Amino acid sequence: MVTNSIEKRDPFRWVMLFFVCMFFYIILGFTNQSFNILLATITEDMGWTATQRTAIASAMSSGMIWFVFVAGILMDKFSIKKVYGSAILISGALVLLRGQAQGFIFFFILMFAFGAASAFWMPASVKIISLWFGRDELAIANGFLTAASPMGQFTANVVAVKIMYAIGGWQTMYLVIGIAVVVLVVAFFVFSKDRGSMDAALTSSLIDKDDVGLLKNVKGILKVPEVWLYIVANTFFLGTIYAGGAYGQFILQTAPNWQLDKAISGRIPAANNLFSMFAYILVPIFIAKVLGKQHYRKVAVISGIAAPLAFYWGYSSFDFTTVMVASAIAGIFFGGSVPANKVLLLSLPEVSGIRAGTALGVYTTVERIGITVMITTIGGLVTANPAAMGTVFARFWLMMLVGPVLIVIAGIITNKKKKAREYDKLKENA
Repeated sequence: MVTNSIEKRDPFRWVMLFFVCMFFYIILGFTNQSFNILLATITEDMGWTATQRTAIASAMSSGMIWFVFVAGILMDKFSIKKVYGSAILISGALVLLRGQAQGFIFFFILMFAFGAASAFWMPASVKIISLWFGRDELAIANGFLTAASPMGQFTANVVAVKIMYAIGGWQTMYLVIGIAVVVLVVAFFVFSKDRGSMDAALTSSLIDKDDVGLLKNVKGILKVPEVWLYIVANTFFLGTIYAGGAYGQFILQTAPNWQLDKAISGRIPAANNLFSMFAYILVPIFIAKVLGKQHYRKVAVISGIAAPLAFYWGYSSFDFTTVMVASAIAGIFFGGSVPANKVLLLSLPEVSGIRAGTALGVYTTVERIGITVMITTIGGLVTANPAAMGTVFARFWLMMLVGPVLIVIAGIITNKKKKAREYDKLKENA
């Protein structure tokens, strides 16, 4: 059973949350989104071909896939502060060097290395959350962390191009971002605190020191069926979202039943980002303060059903106003569904904060592979059905429904285990 002792509610946890949210905001949100926005400009300035541009755009994800599993294992073994801070420092240096890059090969290496570094600090951010926040506050803290990225994306959408022109180009902008990250990571090393896995706020009575180790952690994670259910649920849910994001603008601008102008089509995902940004923070707070944390899974299931149905309704309407409203509604339900699999995974007594790194390594590896598969799938479906691509795309959103189904199954298994442990405890006390 996962426990959350009051004495482990260290006030310093909010300082740690501030640091991880700031890095999510600056690097994962603003820096990555500004790169997407400026990719055409960078391509033109660097003289890349279409093939080279595609390779650069996918380099980060490629680097991350190869290293995230190992990173997850290592962060359960070594100092999380050193692993996290070092990875952030390397990421900041790589962003800084991005502005000095000359030629395709050097830029590709920088982006691949940036992905490799991200494989360490991104899951480590969630690991830090599990070390400092117990079960009662885990969803709220993870909500703030999840919201930090779309906040950074939103900021980049509004000001990235303006900043680029104001300071003399994208090279200078990346130089400034890199310096800002390095300064912030120095502050992290100076002011943050380290905490070992066995001292995690999210604890477990099922795991003791003898159960912790590189191979023991891996075996302990892989044999838990709920772990795999949450991983696959997340892969379908988030994979569909990423695939939808990758092809959404193309569909809205070129599908026979849409044919929207570029300036207008961009408002649809913007509505989703805006509403989800607030929902990631407010929905967990609403659950904790009003409904009660025991209803978290129910909200996750309901939200996981409502979001894809809203998307299907909107994208099958072929009406701009309808899809705008549907996208906003889906964004609200993202607050209860997108972070849910990760929160429920970390809440498992076989995982908790002690094995969070290893679990997140597996989780993120499968997630990234799944995203690639889902993007390839929708690409193939759209290519095979050009005349009906709008309808195909609307139906594709229903793939997200696999997620809540698996969450329900995982909940049934977890409840059975809990009752079995309670029965065994009664027998021992009899």
